[in-house]
Amino acid sequence: MRPKTVGVAAVGLLAAVMVASLGLRAREAPAREDGKPIRVEVLNGSGVYRAGLGLAGELREHGFDVVDVRNADRGDYAETIVLDRVGVETYALKVASALGIPGYLEQRNSELLLEVTVILGRDRGQEYGGRH
Repeated sequence: MRPKTVGVAAVGLLAAVMVASLGLRAREAPAREDGKPIRVEVLNGSGVYRAGLGLAGELREHGFDVVDVRNADRGDYAETIVLDRVGVETYALKVASALGIPGYLEQRNSELLLEVTVILGRDRGQEYGGRH
Protein backbone atom coordinates (compact mmCIF):
# COMPACT_ATOMS: atom_id res chain seq x y z
CA MET A 1 0.00 0.00 0.00
CA ARG A 2 1.05 3.53 -0.61
CA PRO A 3 1.63 5.78 2.46
CA LYS A 4 -1.29 8.05 1.54
CA THR A 5 -3.68 5.08 1.33
CA VAL A 6 -2.50 3.74 4.70
CA GLY A 7 -2.96 7.17 6.28
CA VAL A 8 -6.49 7.55 4.93
CA ALA A 9 -7.40 4.04 6.10
CA ALA A 10 -6.00 4.74 9.58
CA VAL A 11 -7.95 7.99 9.88
CA GLY A 12 -11.13 6.21 8.72
CA LEU A 13 -10.63 3.42 11.26
CA LEU A 14 -9.98 5.91 14.06
CA ALA A 15 -13.14 7.86 13.16
CA ALA A 16 -15.21 4.66 13.15
CA VAL A 17 -13.90 3.66 16.59
CA MET A 18 -14.63 7.13 18.00
CA VAL A 19 -18.17 7.16 16.61
CA ALA A 20 -18.83 3.66 17.98
CA SER A 21 -17.52 4.58 21.43
CA LEU A 22 -19.61 7.77 21.50
CA GLY A 23 -22.71 5.80 20.54
CA LEU A 24 -22.01 3.24 23.26
CA ARG A 25 -21.47 5.98 25.83
CA ALA A 26 -24.74 7.69 24.86
CA ARG A 27 -26.70 4.45 25.26
CA GLU A 28 -25.18 3.80 28.67
CA ALA A 29 -25.64 7.30 30.06
CA PRO A 30 -28.31 7.28 32.76
CA ALA A 31 -31.07 9.72 31.89
CA ARG A 32 -34.29 11.19 33.20
CA GLU A 33 -37.62 10.68 31.42
CA ASP A 34 -36.94 13.83 29.35
CA GLY A 35 -33.69 12.29 28.06
CA LYS A 36 -31.43 14.66 29.98
CA PRO A 37 -28.75 13.30 32.33
CA ILE A 38 -29.56 12.68 35.98
CA ARG A 39 -28.34 15.65 38.03
CA VAL A 40 -26.30 14.82 41.11
CA GLU A 41 -24.66 16.81 43.88
CA VAL A 42 -21.72 15.40 45.82
CA LEU A 43 -21.20 16.33 49.47
CA ASN A 44 -17.89 15.29 51.00
CA GLY A 45 -18.63 14.01 54.48
CA SER A 46 -15.56 11.78 54.69
CA GLY A 47 -13.09 14.22 56.20
CA VAL A 48 -10.68 13.37 53.35
CA TYR A 49 -9.42 16.47 51.57
CA ARG A 50 -10.86 16.84 48.03
CA ALA A 51 -12.32 13.31 47.99
CA GLY A 52 -15.62 14.71 46.72
CA LEU A 53 -13.89 15.78 43.50
CA GLY A 54 -12.72 12.22 42.91
CA LEU A 55 -16.22 10.85 43.43
CA ALA A 56 -17.64 13.53 41.13
CA GLY A 57 -15.19 12.48 38.43
CA GLU A 58 -16.32 8.87 38.66
CA LEU A 59 -19.98 9.87 38.44
CA ARG A 60 -19.24 11.99 35.36
CA GLU A 61 -17.48 9.00 33.77
CA HIS A 62 -20.75 7.09 34.24
CA GLY A 63 -22.66 9.86 32.43
CA PHE A 64 -24.22 11.69 35.38
CA ASP A 65 -24.42 15.48 35.41
CA VAL A 66 -22.62 16.49 38.60
CA VAL A 67 -23.96 19.97 39.29
CA ASP A 68 -22.32 20.69 42.66
CA VAL A 69 -19.40 19.42 44.75
CA ARG A 70 -18.84 20.75 48.26
CA ASN A 71 -18.33 19.71 51.86
CA ALA A 72 -21.19 18.13 53.79
CA ASP A 73 -22.50 19.63 57.02
CA ARG A 74 -19.94 17.52 58.86
CA GLY A 75 -16.91 15.37 58.02
CA ASP A 76 -17.61 12.24 60.02
CA TYR A 77 -20.21 10.30 58.01
CA ALA A 78 -19.33 6.65 58.52
CA GLU A 79 -20.91 5.41 55.28
CA THR A 80 -21.61 6.84 51.84
CA ILE A 81 -25.28 7.66 51.39
CA VAL A 82 -27.33 8.10 48.22
CA LEU A 83 -30.39 10.35 48.67
CA ASP A 84 -33.40 10.44 46.34
CA ARG A 85 -34.42 14.11 46.19
CA VAL A 86 -37.45 13.93 43.85
CA GLY A 87 -39.27 10.70 44.68
CA VAL A 88 -38.21 8.82 41.54
CA GLU A 89 -36.43 5.75 42.81
CA THR A 90 -34.88 4.80 39.47
CA TYR A 91 -32.64 7.88 39.55
CA ALA A 92 -31.22 7.08 42.98
CA LEU A 93 -30.91 3.40 42.11
CA LYS A 94 -28.87 4.22 38.98
CA VAL A 95 -26.46 6.35 41.02
CA ALA A 96 -26.23 3.75 43.79
CA SER A 97 -25.63 0.99 41.25
CA ALA A 98 -22.87 2.96 39.50
CA LEU A 99 -21.10 3.36 42.85
CA GLY A 100 -21.71 -0.21 44.04
CA ILE A 101 -23.91 0.95 46.91
CA PRO A 102 -26.76 -1.44 47.77
CA GLY A 103 -29.53 1.11 48.33
CA TYR A 104 -30.64 4.67 48.89
CA LEU A 105 -32.71 6.81 51.23
CA GLU A 106 -35.60 9.02 50.19
CA GLN A 107 -35.19 12.60 51.35
CA ARG A 108 -37.17 14.84 49.04
CA ASN A 109 -36.24 18.48 48.64
CA SER A 110 -38.15 20.39 45.98
CA GLU A 111 -35.91 23.44 46.42
CA LEU A 112 -32.93 21.64 44.89
CA LEU A 113 -32.58 21.59 41.12
CA LEU A 114 -31.28 18.04 41.03
CA GLU A 115 -32.45 14.46 41.43
CA VAL A 116 -29.85 12.80 43.66
CA THR A 117 -27.42 13.74 46.43
CA VAL A 118 -24.44 11.57 47.34
CA ILE A 119 -22.86 12.12 50.74
CA LEU A 120 -19.38 10.61 50.63
CA GLY A 121 -18.55 8.84 53.87
CA ARG A 122 -15.38 7.59 55.50
CA ASP A 123 -15.96 4.11 54.06
CA ARG A 124 -14.96 5.43 50.62
CA GLY A 125 -13.16 8.70 51.35
CA GLN A 126 -9.63 7.32 50.96
CA GLU A 127 -10.64 5.65 47.68
CA TYR A 128 -11.49 9.02 46.13
CA GLY A 129 -8.99 11.25 47.92
CA GLY A 130 -6.39 12.59 45.52
CA ARG A 131 -8.34 11.34 42.47
CA HIS A 132 -9.45 14.42 40.50
